[in-house]
Amino acid sequence: MRRALILILALRLVLGLSYSALNPLGEAPDEADHYAYAAYIGREASLPTGTTMTQAKHPPLYHLLAAGVASWTGMDFTFLRSNPDVGFTPTAAPNFFIHTTLESWPWRGGALAMHLGRLVSVLAGLVLTAATYGLGRAMWPRRPLLALAAAAFAAFLPEGLFIGAAMSNDMLAAMFITLALWAAWRRDLFGAILSGAAMGLAVLSKASTIALWPVACLIILCAPRPSRRSFGRTVLAGIIAVAIISPWLLRNWQLFGDPLGMKVVLATIDRRQGPLGALELAKLARGWFFSFWGKFGGAGQLSLPTPFYILWGVLLGAAGAGWLRWGAEYRRSRQGLLAETLPVDIVILVGAPVLAVFSILSYSQIALGTDQGRLLFPALAPLSFLIAGGLAAWVPAQRASLALGIWSGLLAALAVIALVTGIVLPFAPPRPIAAQPAQASPLQALFGPGLRLLAVQPSMADGELTLYWQAQAPIKQDLRATLRLLDRDGNLLWEWKRSPGAGRFSTDRWTTGEVVADTYQPPPQQLAQTARVELGVYTFPDGGWMLPGNSQGGEFLALPVETKR
Repeated sequence: MRRALILILALRLVLGLSYSALNPLGEAPDEADHYAYAAYIGREASLPTGTTMTQAKHPPLYHLLAAGVASWTGMDFTFLRSNPDVGFTPTAAPNFFIHTTLESWPWRGGALAMHLGRLVSVLAGLVLTAATYGLGRAMWPRRPLLALAAAAFAAFLPEGLFIGAAMSNDMLAAMFITLALWAAWRRDLFGAILSGAAMGLAVLSKASTIALWPVACLIILCAPRPSRRSFGRTVLAGIIAVAIISPWLLRNWQLFGDPLGMKVVLATIDRRQGPLGALELAKLARGWFFSFWGKFGGAGQLSLPTPFYILWGVLLGAAGAGWLRWGAEYRRSRQGLLAETLPVDIVILVGAPVLAVFSILSYSQIALGTDQGRLLFPALAPLSFLIAGGLAAWVPAQRASLALGIWSGLLAALAVIALVTGIVLPFAPPRPIAAQPAQASPLQALFGPGLRLLAVQPSMADGELTLYWQAQAPIKQDLRATLRLLDRDGNLLWEWKRSPGAGRFSTDRWTTGEVVADTYQPPPQQLAQTARVELGVYTFPDGGWMLPGNSQGGEFLALPVETKR
């Protein structure tokens, strides 16, 4: 068992580090905002106040840890460069940020700081996996393979790896509340102390974990022989937990007039308008299903291939049917997994996910954007038991070891495929083309020492304009293009500033000789009034213009395209 657990933990660590290294910085939910929170702590040695920093509504434990390991880097923001071309259609740029060589290995400055912040989440995911196994052994001491199967699910869940490799407080919060459930199973004084401390630290990581406090307390209370002593230990765990979070509650009370700081919460969320009706609940359930298994990107906009979700749906259905089979076996012969499952186990298996769901629903009454599976991660360990336990009903006892190996291997393989299809491929730069197409009008305009505009499409009648760029020499700067539409009187109709190629391939990453297509879609109304199209190139962030070598003077070059006059 120990070797199998070590192997699962080792694979989890490798996969976690891989997700962290390969997911471009800032491309996880709220990651840039969490970084800003930690950077403020690291640079100012204090907690932020007010509503200007959106993630400051969260308790600070994760951000304190991230600042503690990364403050020596300076925690600058120069590497975070917003991409105006990000979109949510299959053909749009998926990246919220333009990723320059400031993020390249060896990491330095702010990029290194964010990777160190991500490392906190990676390690938290590792501990969560171990705690899931420990809790499983405590629940089913005669079924160690089942505990390993649950640990493998928690370790290799694609969304868990994605969030567990991001600068986010989700994985740390899930880790602490799982440790609280595991420690509660000791049902002695030391276990009560550990559980209370873990409950408090969980809430200091993310306030929503308080919803699972009743589960941990009930485990302590329902000892094999409930007594005044077990009641006293339960009270002690609660006192310790409250004592740990009291400074945070007191601070909120002093600053905002209520212990939960709801003034900040309400000012930094997208508020729901109207009641949470049946349609909204259906949308929440759909969002939880898909994003629990895996939806990547800064807004969860990058879905995995459809067969992933079909497979997860089949496994989920098989797990549910498996529990029905366990129930039938218990009624028939008083044997099987349910015969080994105590009432308090049922509370963990069912109560923790139910409380997590009700917590999210309560928050959804006032907030939008709660259809994210990561919000269920405080109950990830119990959910892992439900799935692994249900599937175990279909596995003969003599083949349990083989089934565990197949199960773990399948989950790990799916995690690797999800990494490639959900992160590596979507964020890969567009493929360079060999040369501009024949129908493009040659231009050969050189901006600065290395960026050449080879050609431009001859007409804008179809509503698009494509520029063809080429690096004549290595470009060490993040260059931006500005396309302008002017009317016959020289008035500005429309302007778009971007990194060529919709921000998917910063110029300081270009290889000499490669041709990059850069397509614009001006608004039709402005396009109809256009008499002149101009292009300029400048360096980011200083804004210095790179004058075109064959222009008639000024920063902008007139493009030879047909316009409607």
